Amino acid sequence: MAANGLAERRATLARVKTLVGGRVWESALPDDQTVPIGPDGKVKPYIVLDFGAPVRVMSDRMLANPEKGQPHTLPLNAACIAGDADSAAAVAAALFDLLVDWAPSATADPFEAKGGYGTNRPATGKTPSQFIAGIFLESTVNVDWVAPA
Repeated sequence: MAANGLAERRATLARVKTLVGGRVWESALPDDQTVPIGPDGKVKPYIVLDFGAPVRVMSDRMLANPEKGQPHTLPLNAACIAGDADSAAAVAAALFDLLVDWAPSATADPFEAKGGYGTNRPATGKTPSQFIAGIFLESTVNVDWVAPA
């Protein structure tokens, strides 16, 4: 595809939307959305994906091999959010199983897990507590380039 990783971002977002009833957003919940709350008063599971800017894999840059022609690492931070820690962990496990070893395009390497985190957001007057299980992932995009001879 391209070093900018846009096609891979779009493919990944579409794939992840098959989880948690499609409650998946990029970067943040949109202004027209509220935190999904179930009939039990707990936060329903949802996922927020944050893609980082692609970073060139190699340090070489020359006229014969410009930066856009080289592979780039596409970082992804996935926040799996739910109304309790176990549900957040279950969503994170499902996301791990869905993305790790899956390539987002024919010119990308499969995603690799690079770590994770756990945290929570305390309840406010409008929103119950949210538990977050995060996963860091990476894919290398634009891998179909040919090194100069």
